[in-house]
Amino acid sequence: MKKRVSLVLVPLLAVSAAACGASASGGGYVLGAALPLSGAAASFGTAYQQGIDGCVKLVNERHDLPKNVTVKYVDTGVGETSKGIAAFTQLTTVDHATTVFSAYSSITTALAPLAQRSRIPVLNGGSLSPSLANQAWVWNTVPFLTSELSASVPYLMAHRPELKKATLIYQDDVVGKDAVGIVRKAWQGDGRTLDTLPVAVQAASFSAQVDKIKVRNPDVIFLVHSGDPQAALIQQLRAAGVTAQIVGASPFPTPSVLKLKEAEGSLFTLQSIDFSATDPTTAGFLRLTGAKPGQGAIVGMADYCNGVLMWADAAKKLVAEGKDVTGENLNEKFGTQGKIDAVGGTLQLLPDHTLKSPIAINQVKDGAFTTVATVPAAG
Repeated sequence: MKKRVSLVLVPLLAVSAAACGASASGGGYVLGAALPLSGAAASFGTAYQQGIDGCVKLVNERHDLPKNVTVKYVDTGVGETSKGIAAFTQLTTVDHATTVFSAYSSITTALAPLAQRSRIPVLNGGSLSPSLANQAWVWNTVPFLTSELSASVPYLMAHRPELKKATLIYQDDVVGKDAVGIVRKAWQGDGRTLDTLPVAVQAASFSAQVDKIKVRNPDVIFLVHSGDPQAALIQQLRAAGVTAQIVGASPFPTPSVLKLKEAEGSLFTLQSIDFSATDPTTAGFLRLTGAKPGQGAIVGMADYCNGVLMWADAAKKLVAEGKDVTGENLNEKFGTQGKIDAVGGTLQLLPDHTLKSPIAINQVKDGAFTTVATVPAAG
């Protein structure tokens, strides 16, 4: 009987949190963030936090809302689903967050049904899995891996037609498995071949994978991985004599990767954002985060900042309409926004809860990177 009662109380607590809105935080609006603040992806998690904190300061500076906004953080480690679920529960039932930021596709996927049950939306600025589209309570301010690979693979085919043999090294999780189908579909014709090689999410040594790649001797390596272990993988590949062109995705440019001489010449994709824009939002983002254009983490910071701005735009409209800033009301308002003022200009939000954005193809050079091509947004 006690077990049955506890099972009933958990969803009731979540519903209660959704109903409380701003008043439960002692007078302010609370945002929650379940991010990887320790472990292999901590460099990304801390960058995401920097973007959120900077744009919360920007929102509070503008005084568009009658109460200040604060953020509560919970560490989810290296994409551990159980930690993500526990973090969401704490943020919604204890901290009374009206919206929760998430990263890692595996965690965001697991949070989708919890968000719907608790009536608290999830804002995703880092998860790349296309399966997160059309989720009723999940909203995405980052292009998916589909957009990135649909830009980089054709670019490589057009500009390096001599490259035929490819190996896809992918992190063995939701987004990594998505990459297999995307690359296999695109990398076809003219004698091209593709091998695939999974690596464990928490792997730190890659000797077995490097041995296999050395035998295969590919012309190009597509790398869909995240966090600092990529640096060890690249070093081990080059030390083994593997000279293949490396093509990464948006999790590629960590500081530990960019500073490697072994990463020189690598290509990778990022959402294309105009950080030279002179509008107050972009200027405020750069001022309050301290981010510098050309830094690998700046795009991730901007994606999470844009999530804050998306939330603030919805909250401002609710206040103007005399409605409470609750999870349920926010979720409804997110669906009607269409466009918002964002870092780099206007952010176009699509009906499937994704965004329309061009993709920049970048090349590592001298510890930094430059954009070599920009692929317009599909559609």
